[in-house]
Amino acid sequence: MEKLCRVAEVRRAEEEAVARGTSLAELMARAGRAVADVIAELAGTSPGKPQRALFLIGPGNNGGDGLVAAGHLAARGWDCKIWAWNRSEPGDVPIAAEWLARCEWLTNEQLEEALSQADVIIDAVFGIGGRAELPNTVASVFEAASQARRQRGTLLVAVDVPSGIDSDTGAADRHACRADLTVMLGLPKLGAYLAPALRYTGLIRLVDIGLSRPAIAPGSVAVLTEADARAWLPRREADTHKWAVGAVLVVGGAPGYYGAPRLAASAALRVGAGLVTLAVPRSLIPAIAAAQAELTFLPAPDGDVGAGQRWAELVQEALPRYRTLLLGPGLGQDRPAEELVRFLLGLGRQRRGSLGFAMTSAEPSPQRFTGYAVIDADGLNWLAKSGTWWEELREAKLILTPHPGELARLLGVEVRTILEDPWGLAVEAARTFGQHVVLKYGHTSVACPDGTLLLAPQVHPGLASAGTGDVLAGVIAGLAAQGLEPRDAAGTGIFIAGQAALAAIAVQGTLSLLASDIIAALPKVLQALYDPRWRPEHYLTSGIKLPSEGISES
Repeated sequence: MEKLCRVAEVRRAEEEAVARGTSLAELMARAGRAVADVIAELAGTSPGKPQRALFLIGPGNNGGDGLVAAGHLAARGWDCKIWAWNRSEPGDVPIAAEWLARCEWLTNEQLEEALSQADVIIDAVFGIGGRAELPNTVASVFEAASQARRQRGTLLVAVDVPSGIDSDTGAADRHACRADLTVMLGLPKLGAYLAPALRYTGLIRLVDIGLSRPAIAPGSVAVLTEADARAWLPRREADTHKWAVGAVLVVGGAPGYYGAPRLAASAALRVGAGLVTLAVPRSLIPAIAAAQAELTFLPAPDGDVGAGQRWAELVQEALPRYRTLLLGPGLGQDRPAEELVRFLLGLGRQRRGSLGFAMTSAEPSPQRFTGYAVIDADGLNWLAKSGTWWEELREAKLILTPHPGELARLLGVEVRTILEDPWGLAVEAARTFGQHVVLKYGHTSVACPDGTLLLAPQVHPGLASAGTGDVLAGVIAGLAAQGLEPRDAAGTGIFIAGQAALAAIAVQGTLSLLASDIIAALPKVLQALYDPRWRPEHYLTSGIKLPSEGISES
């Protein structure tokens, strides 16, 4: 995990590095070289191999980082052009003069042509010293850069943070550089992960330049890393079996919503759950079974009066065989769903007559749920209508996965209140309920009861597609079933699902992303995190060669 830092903490880390013997010039040299390496890496994997870079340079250290990067790329044969704002000469930057001399400095009159020809445009104007107000000249240049991106697919890269955002508060000028990629230097900056600034960062690539990492104490906000996911992933013993690996019972589904439980169940299978059973109304089973052969089913009654209670009783009877319950995908807002949630979780007291119509006699609620559950979608909406449910479920181990509207209902506030302070209210919910809360907004976050907040490293608008939340709930439930505690299951889940989404976008594109594409990308992500990077035939001693088709190099 990497603690999100304010500007003062970044400055302090730089001062500490200098005190340990690393000069500011060396830090700038490392930063510029790292930016050049990332851009060259992108060029090596992108169609057409872009070789023309336009650097937008400012007067401070961020501009110095950009100049160092320009020099390194020029030394590698790139055609590098530099447009500078309030900077008439390079100044004292740690890059070979002959390399920098290969770069062409532009006048304002030459800028328009350079913008129309560049393959990559790099923003190195303000960095963390900038604020959320841009000078008119710089704002106009960024607008022209965005126009080039729309018209020609030009890649926009920001150095450290996009110019025009506040690195502490997340405020942003509406003309801020709208980067496709931000090469963040040394430490993650708090404001870049907050709205509206997160609209301008694109993907974030954090690179090490030798700054010490601040400690992560309870109450910190931190970004999850690949190392966290690798460390938390469950391990399988050679003599295990499907029930020992972990089983998930998914409870949900309603007429018109059978896709949600199927997506969640498929995702749970794909992240390694040994067995996944769907407890859905029996009328939904044929369509779901035809789409996913590996699922098993617990047929629940169709109908209205009393169906929810009978559904709950079936689930309660089966639950001891399952390590994790996933409640809510596609559950709906009809009466059976309310009965199901209340009877299954043992909330409050249910009142009904002998035929289920009149409210004439009081019945004690069933035994309260004390197991391990992921609660999503309408499972959350019914919780929100159940009074102080968290007092009744203190002994349960829950992961709640709301979007802002669902969190607003759980806390009894307006949605706009959540959007004004999503992190603070997610933490408030986790502390109030005594459970882990996964908020699906911006950088998806895991709020822990101790006040710690863990963030997904990336955010992408392609996730604004039906079913992606069901996939995330299934991923988290599948990991929980394999023995991960709530923080680790939720943290690993948002990391893996996010990486799978990016892998799917690389194939399908942002606008065409479907939730099922994310499930299809999960194996590649998990293989990279879990499996050693070899081809199986390299380890065979029998001399039999496996077919190479369908087996990709790692």
